[in-house]
Amino acid sequence: MNKSLKKDTILKLLSSMSSEKEIRKYLERFSSDDYRFAVIKVGGAVIQSDLENLVSSLAFLNEVGLRPIIIHGGGPKLSEELNKRKIEFSFLNGQRVTTNEVLDVAYEIFSGENTKIVSALKDQEVEAIPVIGDIFLCNIDNEKLGFVGNIKEINSKKIKDIISSGGIPVIAPIGNIGSNQYVNINGDKATLALAKEIVPDKVIFLSEIGGVFDSNEKLISNINIKDDYKTLMEQEWLHSGMKLKLEQIKLLLDCLPSNSSVSITKPLHLNRELFTDAGYGTLVKSGHQIDKLKSLDSDQKNTVVSILESSFKGTLNNKYFKNDDKEFYLSKCNRASIVTTSFKNITYMDKFAVISSARGEGLGNAMWNKMTSEHKKIFWRSRANNAINSFYKEVCDGFQKSNGWSIFWIGIDSLDELIECINYAVKQPATISYEK
Repeated sequence: MNKSLKKDTILKLLSSMSSEKEIRKYLERFSSDDYRFAVIKVGGAVIQSDLENLVSSLAFLNEVGLRPIIIHGGGPKLSEELNKRKIEFSFLNGQRVTTNEVLDVAYEIFSGENTKIVSALKDQEVEAIPVIGDIFLCNIDNEKLGFVGNIKEINSKKIKDIISSGGIPVIAPIGNIGSNQYVNINGDKATLALAKEIVPDKVIFLSEIGGVFDSNEKLISNINIKDDYKTLMEQEWLHSGMKLKLEQIKLLLDCLPSNSSVSITKPLHLNRELFTDAGYGTLVKSGHQIDKLKSLDSDQKNTVVSILESSFKGTLNNKYFKNDDKEFYLSKCNRASIVTTSFKNITYMDKFAVISSARGEGLGNAMWNKMTSEHKKIFWRSRANNAINSFYKEVCDGFQKSNGWSIFWIGIDSLDELIECINYAVKQPATISYEK
């Protein structure tokens, strides 16, 4: 099967997860990245229990010409082996204290886990290249941790050379401090150091659990560092390993462009996370600055018009801004907007729009959360063919179909109020016109 046929076959397979148009959008974006496509951290537990899905997902990427940088852990296997050999070990703030004895076993285990991934990928005709101990130049900052390296320099040229020659680098979390002295490196810290150096389009952590879960074991699909980080770090249910991971992710996002993101997901869902707007796992972003405005200047008005017309694929009525009762939520990146009005002191959401290129970044969720945090009673309407209706059904308290519209609401308990709101929503004039 030639490369173009393979690519078409994979597109058809991916289409079962989302639309081909959506998938092609991401393929085109990633294909221009060269070695900056993605840094993927593979958790040690994944190598032990989910290697088949990992290799399948990575082979999938290789078939469409996308070559990520893989860095793996090996913590569970190392702990198992240390226990078997009756070598004592401990952790300090989520990091393994590495004595000389522990280091010898760590090098052995990490090299073995690296070989396991490389061999499995080569069995799928993926040109995987092992990288062990020769790209991270370190020093030791905290002597209490023993032989644990703090990365000072990365030999990124070797990584770029591997990718440019058609290979996929598979990197073990081993560094050196010169004179052939190897050191153990926390896998998450190594991943984030690589990401700072490479500045990839995507940073992905593949784990056995596939995301961050709250105290009720419910997946947290989006985390905005600006809004959520402080509260999350105070939670007792956030264990030390995940807490360290979020700390490192925050440090990374502080250093990357504002539109960067980090995903935590399972190997099985890797391609859905990469190629669909909805994704599958936990998406962590720096957060979006959202301004709330009572009125718009000329530039802001033009921006809102552009967002609405792009999102709804129609033309906005030129009298839309005549009503002074409107309130506007506008993202600082100028890619999303919500327009509200008021009916009997109840908020009516007239428009909610996110341009297509911004979907899948958590921007829509940030906009929604901003509005709903400030208004407890909200209602709105949506056409039957609106792609966002599934989201509306998840977040609403109820909805009613009427005259081709679905009217949704939150926080409205009074039946009399609800009837009035539904009647109001149905009677609102159409403000977007579409070419026939």
